[in-house]
Amino acid sequence: MQKTILLVDDKKLLRDTLIDYLGNDQFRFLEAENGEKALDIFREKSHEIDVVLLDENLPGINGIKVLRFMKKINDSVPIIALTGELTVDIRKSYLEAGAFDVQTKSAIYEKLIPSLEAALEGKKSDVHRGESAIDFEKMAEILKNDGRWEESALYLREAGMEQKALGNFEKAVEYFEEAITRYKRAGRSTKAKEVEKLLDEIS
Repeated sequence: MQKTILLVDDKKLLRDTLIDYLGNDQFRFLEAENGEKALDIFREKSHEIDVVLLDENLPGINGIKVLRFMKKINDSVPIIALTGELTVDIRKSYLEAGAFDVQTKSAIYEKLIPSLEAALEGKKSDVHRGESAIDFEKMAEILKNDGRWEESALYLREAGMEQKALGNFEKAVEYFEEAITRYKRAGRSTKAKEVEKLLDEIS
């Protein structure tokens, strides 16, 4: 039996690419190019929708507000947020608002299917553990174990910033160097260079 995905993204090319990638045999797709249309569809058909893929940067109502409204309409439908530029604050905001998971678009073709399967099976993702009071190193390790190298690097960068602010420069260097390694493994050389600049400031 096909599962129904509500795919919310203002870029038709990305919607078409994701639909091609996921295939049409296992999933049926409903599409919305903005938050308003997504909410209209969700209000009418939330009982049919098995999971929502929700872009963060939408025209009109942004992704986080759409998520909050959807959770009020029907809290039982898992919502996976998609973002082009992941930060700790974006990730934390979405998870606190009830997102099942947060995916970076740069790694979507590696990580989306496992997250989708977990959402459809009703599993709780490991990425929620420890979110209320973030331990950056712990979150980096959890994400690394899931093979989510870019997000793991993001948390190590934050850990390095924290240690730098506290004056623990040796520990900051350790975190920054590992963040660079993980960004490179994720193919995010621009992000790696940003951390290299932070490293140069304290080396």
